[in-house]
Amino acid sequence: MTLADLAAIGSFVSGIAVVVSFVFLTLQIRQNNRNQRSLMQQARTNRNMESLLHLADPYISETVALANANCTALSPAQIWAFYGMAGAVFWSYEDSFMQFRTGTLDKQSWTSDEATLRRILRRPAYRVVWRMARDGMSAEYREAVNAMMRDAKIDPTTLTDVWKVYAAEEAART
Repeated sequence: MTLADLAAIGSFVSGIAVVVSFVFLTLQIRQNNRNQRSLMQQARTNRNMESLLHLADPYISETVALANANCTALSPAQIWAFYGMAGAVFWSYEDSFMQFRTGTLDKQSWTSDEATLRRILRRPAYRVVWRMARDGMSAEYREAVNAMMRDAKIDPTTLTDVWKVYAAEEAART
């Protein structure tokens, strides 16, 4: 075997190694992408859970209940409390919206968030907070939520009303 033959074999083996490296790199990139999406979903879930857990605070839950029943009856301190809680909800969904637009959040997750946004925009108190906070949001998100708000019909039904209906239905099953 000549030196030229050995060089040709070496080139061939080197070419195969490069192809194997590219395949491995492609697999690693795909796995990294899955891991990144998983982390984004976990962060989204944590933000939503944190918002819901804040509602367990008696002052906040009383303020939210009053805001949903009659948002004009809030005291100045309750206005701040409700604004802080509801504003955080809108900013959290802005993050999901931006992630969806850049492709790091899947369509199913954004569809779920959008449904929640549409539901809360049927409540006058949330509409007030949106009007107060929207100028601090990104233009694209602001336009999307403004469109949802235009389409939303005010619904005077409160969470308490829905609870009572569902509780009565479940009690009737026994």
